[in-house]
Amino acid sequence: MNTRRDPDRLIHAFLMEGQTELADQVYDAVRAIIEDTHQRAVIGPWRIPTMNKLVPIGLGAAAVVVALIVGTQLLGPPASGGVGTGATASPTATAAPTPTPSVAAPSPSPAAAPPLTETFTSERHGITISYPTGWVTRPATEPWTEPWTTSFPDFASAAGDVLHDPVREANLWIAVASQPLGDSTPDEWAAGKLAFDDGCTASEPIAVDGATGLIGADDCTRAAVTIAGRGYFFWLYTGGADPSLLAPYDSAWFKKVLATVQLRPEDAVD
Repeated sequence: MNTRRDPDRLIHAFLMEGQTELADQVYDAVRAIIEDTHQRAVIGPWRIPTMNKLVPIGLGAAAVVVALIVGTQLLGPPASGGVGTGATASPTATAAPTPTPSVAAPSPSPAAAPPLTETFTSERHGITISYPTGWVTRPATEPWTEPWTTSFPDFASAAGDVLHDPVREANLWIAVASQPLGDSTPDEWAAGKLAFDDGCTASEPIAVDGATGLIGADDCTRAAVTIAGRGYFFWLYTGGADPSLLAPYDSAWFKKVLATVQLRPEDAVD
């Protein structure tokens, strides 16, 4: 007759071969299975052989239960969507795209002024001057006789030679003229022409083809010089149009124009 198998000892033997610790609910389940198998098997002394056969079966069933429960604890709950309630998998975070830094478009540079490739000679005022390609010239039709304190030639005057941009017309032009100094001194004449009619508030010395005088400072594009008893006046006018289009025609460009001037006071006609 085999020795009665104690459930606690059997469970302890099972644990010695594998997992060393069971949760309380696992331990209770295995013990209940073994005891139930033993009670059903032991009916009387004459059923002991049958009991000996059923105990291994009960132990096997207990082992299966232990394996299932231990596996569940080790592997975790089943994925959601199966039988029972499972934890919902957290959505994978998607990295936000890195914004591309905006780059400001560079401001277009103003177009350079056209080169001074053309030459104009004034038979009335005794002046030769270079001007840009594409500009139009309009010679003076009468002498400049107004006193130096009351007038100077402009775009609408018939007493001055006018060189102008045909696209911008009265918004971009150069006027040139000359007249005898009369009773005024060279300094008085030059200073009066630059200051007349809200002209240049500041000036600096300049020399144009041997004649000396003044040119406006702070981008005031007027110049007045004297030589051999005659005064010469130059005026670059820019206004009334898009400033970006007129930007190249500044005081530096005006000085380039003056550098091309040739004065012939002996040829002037009054």
